[in-house]
Amino acid sequence: MSKKIAVCPDCDSARIFPRSGRHNGNPGWKCDNCDELKDTVTYRDRQMPHTAGKGTLARKLMDLDPEDI
Repeated sequence: MSKKIAVCPDCDSARIFPRSGRHNGNPGWKCDNCDELKDTVTYRDRQMPHTAGKGTLARKLMDLDPEDI
């Protein structure tokens, strides 16, 4: 089951939040990553983050190219 999330159309960041209104009265979106106001957003599938701790063997294996293993 994949859930679609709103992302910034320019930087693909999921740190985008709805704004109640802009100076022209139209609702918009605010991207915290590129610090821009957007009129629209795009939607993509949620990406799962790495769950292994940094510096652990599991994380090192996850970061390797499968051909190198």
